[in-house]
Amino acid sequence: MSTVKSKKNNFYRLTSLIGLFMLCIYVITLFPKVALAHAFVIESTPAENEILSTSPSSIRIQFNESLQNGFHSIIVLDSLGKKVPLQKSQINKENQSIIGTKIIKKLPKGSYTMQWKVVSADGHPVQGVIPFSIGTSHNSSSMVKAETSNYIPKSDMIFLRWLLFSSLALYIGGIIFNLFVYQARQDEVFQSIRSWSKKVIWLSLLGMFISLLLNLPLQTKIDAGVPWSEVFNVDLLTETLKQTSFGFMWVIQMACIVGLSITTYFASRNKSFYSYKNGALCILFFIALLITKSLTSHAAVSTHKIMAVSMDFLHLLAASIWIGTLFYLVFLLPKRRKTAMDPIEKDSYWHVINRFSLLAIGATVLILLTGIYGSLLYVPTFYSLFHTYYGKALIGKVLLFLMMLILGGFHYMKSKKRGNKDLTRTITVEFGIGLVVMMVAAILTNLPTSMSLPGPFKQTIALDNGDTATLQISPNIAGVNAFKVVLKDSKGKSVTDVEKVQLTFTSLNTELDASNIDVPKQRQGVFQTKGMYINIAGKWKITVHLLTTSLDSYDIDFSPVVGSQ
Repeated sequence: MSTVKSKKNNFYRLTSLIGLFMLCIYVITLFPKVALAHAFVIESTPAENEILSTSPSSIRIQFNESLQNGFHSIIVLDSLGKKVPLQKSQINKENQSIIGTKIIKKLPKGSYTMQWKVVSADGHPVQGVIPFSIGTSHNSSSMVKAETSNYIPKSDMIFLRWLLFSSLALYIGGIIFNLFVYQARQDEVFQSIRSWSKKVIWLSLLGMFISLLLNLPLQTKIDAGVPWSEVFNVDLLTETLKQTSFGFMWVIQMACIVGLSITTYFASRNKSFYSYKNGALCILFFIALLITKSLTSHAAVSTHKIMAVSMDFLHLLAASIWIGTLFYLVFLLPKRRKTAMDPIEKDSYWHVINRFSLLAIGATVLILLTGIYGSLLYVPTFYSLFHTYYGKALIGKVLLFLMMLILGGFHYMKSKKRGNKDLTRTITVEFGIGLVVMMVAAILTNLPTSMSLPGPFKQTIALDNGDTATLQISPNIAGVNAFKVVLKDSKGKSVTDVEKVQLTFTSLNTELDASNIDVPKQRQGVFQTKGMYINIAGKWKITVHLLTTSLDSYDIDFSPVVGSQ
């Protein structure tokens, strides 16, 4: 009777989790179809809407980061949509951020658009359009705005990434659960739990293998821009393997999963499968596989690559241990919990909950520290947090994490009191939330970060004489911006003795020469202008030079991060 009841409870728990998963799939189908690009153009020849007197002999586009060698192209179309004869596009060998091609025939006068497509350093495809004309200006009907777009995560990618993350969590959760959490007396129930743990671990290995195996054609589909029916082309798959960093890392990942499977197989043949020695060998291969995932994430193209990749790895490891171990508490631990619990069974059950709670606390600290680091790295402003899809998804992930944290605290307090009711229901809820977190993580890894849209810039800096200078830039994107300098004294009143305000623009991402502009005076203490003085996205240094009526001068440096869109 108890066995039937246990199976019934497991069925209800599994049904609830499947329902939660289907709800997530439904929400994902409503996910916005707009996102900001990973790589973006910082300079092009011809430039956006440039009017040339004669036909250019070549096309050159420079991006803010290095490009992959595979799946890049440049196409030039005339006003009728006809392709212009070009040589095959090439990545500059001396500067991997530059792509170019040569024009075979001289172009007649008219309007043109060059359509480019590249794979950015983090492995995400990006494409865009740059308009230009020869010998004639654009009119309102032919004017085309330069734009950049990238691949939007779809259901196939989200599912495979979720399957991989969940399988990773189930594997390491099984090892950690049996090595450090579940330490009960060796009876029939104990052996049953250990036996089921092995089955789940092998199932998780199968999930990892399927996900990683299908990742190759999936990435080829994304980079080449072809449907699944055309993706199993030998030439396309070979280009992915040989010409992209993903292909190289995919080979390493497959080697890791094979090594992990072999290690698990020999360990499972040993009667002491869950010994520290066997567990350590499995964990080493697991860590190697996890590191390869971090090396293909946003962290891989960070300025401080080693630190960023390390933080990403620790974040994924802590989350996997926490969520994976929860699975075993939900589906296997109730076998230890009987309806009429004797003192020994009760003590064993709450010992397991207590040990897991301590483990979860450690994972929580690690997740918080690494999560804060990642947020500071990929979300430059509060504006970008609330106005980009990456930021909104991150907010959702944080809220879900807080819910898990509250439940974890509740379980820890209950483990101290050791009541007569078990925690199966609330632990199931915590695990369900963890599955959703894995899905949000799958979305985040394939969304552009919030660096592309930092929002309007405003910063105030105090001068040596007690006055303050405030620089405002809106909308703070590559292109036309409004610049406003507000000067106030120590009492908050407008400064009246400033004769001249000059802005000096210096790009910190390129070697372009600095440019200067004089800012007209609007009223006392307020100087304002508008124009295309910032033509590329990225980090800038803007120096505000003040000259007073008494010929005193001040130089104040501001460091805005300019968005690409």
